[in-house]
Amino acid sequence: MAKKTLSAIGTASDGIARTPSKSQKAFNALIARIEKRRAALAEWEVFGADFQRRFNEEFTPLLGRFNAVRVELVHRLDQAYDTKGLTKVERRTIGELITHIAGKLMASIDDPAIAELHQRYRTHDPEAEAAALDDRRRMLEAVFGASIADDVDLDSPDDVMRYVREQTHQQYEREREHQEARENYHANRKKSPKREAAEERARAEQAEVHLSIREVYRKLASALHPDREIDPVERERKAALMQRVNIAYASRSLLDLLEIQLELEHIDQAALDNISEDRLKRWNTILKEQLSDLEMELGEVELGFLIKSRMNPALVVSPKNVKRALTATINDIRETIKGFEQYVRVVDDGRGLKPWLKQMKWHLAEI
Repeated sequence: MAKKTLSAIGTASDGIARTPSKSQKAFNALIARIEKRRAALAEWEVFGADFQRRFNEEFTPLLGRFNAVRVELVHRLDQAYDTKGLTKVERRTIGELITHIAGKLMASIDDPAIAELHQRYRTHDPEAEAAALDDRRRMLEAVFGASIADDVDLDSPDDVMRYVREQTHQQYEREREHQEARENYHANRKKSPKREAAEERARAEQAEVHLSIREVYRKLASALHPDREIDPVERERKAALMQRVNIAYASRSLLDLLEIQLELEHIDQAALDNISEDRLKRWNTILKEQLSDLEMELGEVELGFLIKSRMNPALVVSPKNVKRALTATINDIRETIKGFEQYVRVVDDGRGLKPWLKQMKWHLAEI
């Protein structure tokens, strides 16, 4: 049986165009937005398989090679530090290179030897370090629109994104707790008759909302209960449909339940066009909750791809942009590995070490 989707309601009657009511307009808008979010999630799911394959087969091995060649360079520089004929400036440049590269490595791998070299060559300039750290923190805070704590490792994109995600979730929880506290405060206050009446109406409306989705569920459950079916083929079909119904009801997905009713021809477009305003309002309340859940799920999916692809957080997160970002990241790492392999050869050879150190002194931040 082909899956059916809801069409806009209240736009035509017996072939004659008409203006939908306010509740019908809201219903149509919610359905359209939910379908858009569903389509986006489906697109990410299809895209995710190819993305994960490339991530595992291309990016992960390259990252391992990149870390390995950086580790090798740090050790070669450490060995070159005592080379005869080097000036104090050149030795200081070697120390700065070791500190810089080792610092970045420590954000990716756990290597005690690299940590020891970083500590040994590190020159402590509290004011300069604090100023540089503050600049980077302000830049990241401007991008994400959130404060970043002092203990977050700004050299690790994963740590920064994880912290931002945790802060967003905590902010949501604080707002929810604040709202609950306000509701509890008002609930414990002596209420005026007018307020008690308003709260009673709100409770009644919430109960009606629950009953609305339960009513649809019970009608489907009654029609699809597989134990009442004698024919084994039909019993299997109903069992599969009942599984969809149960999943939809558990997630409060009114849209899925209505679409199953359409598939089974329990309702048709004419019936939907004539749903009462009161029922539509209750349905719209449920659909708003479903839309909110979908938007939260979509946000989590997009954030995951943003972190893995290492794309610019200021860009729109879409499969096209994520694919482009991953490709750019893979190509950048390949080229960077070639550069670091050349650095290792230069340091090993020794004859080009002095000119190379002079050049690297001015390009330290770029490696």
